[in-house]
Amino acid sequence: LARAEAEKPEHQKKELPKSKCRKARRRHVNLVAEFNRRQKKNIWLETHIWHAKRFHMVKKWGYCLGDKPTTKCYRACYRAMANHCLLQDLSYYCCLELIGKEEELLTSLAQMCNVDTGPTFAAASCLGGRRQGFLTLYRKDQYPEGALGPITFIWKPRNGLDVASASRQLWIWTHPTFKQVQALQLCFPLQ
Repeated sequence: LARAEAEKPEHQKKELPKSKCRKARRRHVNLVAEFNRRQKKNIWLETHIWHAKRFHMVKKWGYCLGDKPTTKCYRACYRAMANHCLLQDLSYYCCLELIGKEEELLTSLAQMCNVDTGPTFAAASCLGGRRQGFLTLYRKDQYPEGALGPITFIWKPRNGLDVASASRQLWIWTHPTFKQVQALQLCFPLQ
């Protein structure tokens, strides 16, 4: 078959498809399609392209995250920390939303935290919705032993109408490794 193909005149030979030139591969439409194809297994953060240029990327918890910096950014990061500020992209953290009456939420969530470890969901500074709170979540009524992990929470600010019986929203941010366990633990006390 290969010999027959070689013996054909030049104009009858099948042309092999050429790979696209770099300019065609770098067009916006082609780049978006290529980036979407690469994200099928691991989700990219919004800042992925910026991080990919400056960090060694690692696939963890279903996300593609920057792990160790390359030598390109040590000075820039140090300069930003010393003079201004330095941000860290934590958009891979999972957000859980709880909606219900404030008293019911507080009584059921009180079983999953303890005053001895610090402020709880009922802390006056956090309850108004102007500040976020940090605490360690525990399994229901298993305070010292059953730790699930650290969380960050914030209440949706109250509207000034009916404070006592109003439905409230609570947003809880948790690390992806704890997401499934904490979601199940949060659902059972609320039922």
